Amino acid sequence: MKKHNLISDIIAGLAVSFAAMALGAAFGVMSGRGAFAGMIAAAIIPIFTGIFGGTKLSVSGPTAPMTAVSAVVVAFAYKNFSDNIIAEQFITLVFIILGLLLLIAGFLKTGKFIKYIPKLIILGFMSGIALLIWIDQINLLFFSKAENSLKGNIYLNVSLCLSTVVLIFIVPFLTKITIHPKVRKFIPFTFAAILIMTIFTQFLNINVDKIELSSNIISFKSFFQLLKSYLPGDEIFKLKYILKALPYSLQLLILCYLDSLLTALIIDKITKTQSNYNRELVGQGMANIASAVLMGIPGAQATIRSVLLYKEGGKTRIAPIATGILAFLLLIVFKNYVSYITKAVFIGVLLKVGWDVFEKEFLISYLKNKWYLKKERNLQQLIILYTMLVTALIDLNFAVFSGTAIFFIAKKFLKLKDVEDDLADNI
Repeated sequence: MKKHNLISDIIAGLAVSFAAMALGAAFGVMSGRGAFAGMIAAAIIPIFTGIFGGTKLSVSGPTAPMTAVSAVVVAFAYKNFSDNIIAEQFITLVFIILGLLLLIAGFLKTGKFIKYIPKLIILGFMSGIALLIWIDQINLLFFSKAENSLKGNIYLNVSLCLSTVVLIFIVPFLTKITIHPKVRKFIPFTFAAILIMTIFTQFLNINVDKIELSSNIISFKSFFQLLKSYLPGDEIFKLKYILKALPYSLQLLILCYLDSLLTALIIDKITKTQSNYNRELVGQGMANIASAVLMGIPGAQATIRSVLLYKEGGKTRIAPIATGILAFLLLIVFKNYVSYITKAVFIGVLLKVGWDVFEKEFLISYLKNKWYLKKERNLQQLIILYTMLVTALIDLNFAVFSGTAIFFIAKKFLKLKDVEDDLADNI
C-alpha cells in the first residue's frame, strides 16, 4: 500500500468517525436500546464490513431504516417480557438471526436481484422512512403521553430541537466563509452542532430531559460483564420465541439488503469500481452478528457517510476500518459526556436525518418541469406516493413488494418507464 493512500484513508476515517459517532448515538436513542448501543454499532460495524464486505470504499453503521424497525423490536420486547434481561435477550436474538439471514443471502448469491427493484419504489420507500422518523420524533417532542416522551418545559425542548436543526444547516455555510478549506474538512458538522448545543444548555443550566446511559454501564468492565446476561439463553432460545423473532429479522434483512446494495451501486458509480454484492451481504451479516453480541443495534451501508468518506479522500478498505477504530476511540473519550446531551438535541439531529433520507429530487423536478401535465409522470408520482404512505403507515416489506408488483403491472399494460431511465435528462 502506498504511504499517501494510508494517510488519506486515516484522515478520511477521522473526519467520518465524528459523524458516525454522533449519528450512532442518535440512532441508539431512537431505537430505544440507548445511546451506548448506537455508538457501539457505529464503531464495530464499519470495522467488520471494511474487512469482509464487498464494497471497496463505504461506511456501514446504524441507519434510519434499520433503526426504525429496531425501535419496533425493542418496544415489542419490553411490552411482552416482564423481565428486562429476557427482553434484551429477545432483542439480541432478533439481531443475531438477521446476521445469519444475511450470511445465507450472500452464500445463495442473491445480490444480483438489487438491480430489479424499480427506482420509483426506492424513492417512495426512502421518503416513507423519512415520514416514520418525523412522526416518531414529533410524537416524542409534542405529545406527553407518548412512550419515552420528553420531560421538562415543552417550549424549551422545542426551541433546543429547532436550534439544533438550524445549526446543522448553517454550520457548513459559516465555516465555509470563516475557516480555511484544509481545516474545514476536519469539522464534523453534526457533531459540532451537538457540541455547541450541549455547551449552551450546560452553561445556562437548562433543566430539560437528558440522555441516559444504562445505569448498569458505568465502565467498560461493567459493559463486558453485562454481555453474558444479554446473550440469548435457554429460556429465550426456544422455537416459539425464534418464530416470534423471525418476522422482525426478515424485515431487517430486506432493509439491510436495500440499504447496503443501493449504496454499493452509488459508490460503484462514483468510484468507477465494481462491488461484489454477495460478499457485501456476507460482510453485513458478520458485522450485525458482532454488533448484536456486543449489545449494539443493527446497521447497513450508509449512503451519506460513504459518499463523505470518498469526498474526504478515502482510497482503500483501510478508510472504513479506520472510521470504525477511530469511532471506538471517540466512544472511549466521550462516553462519560453523553449524559450531558439533551434528548431534544438528538431529536433535532434525527429530524435532519429525515430530511436527508427524504427523496426530494423527483418532487422538485415534478414541480419545476411541470411534469404534472404529463400522464406518465403522474403515474410515477402516484407509485412513489403509494410506496411512501404504505411504508410509513402500514408495513415496510409490504410497501416494497406491493409497490414493485404495481410498477411491473403498469409497465406491462401502460408502458410505464422507471424514473431511472429518464430523470437524469430532465433535472
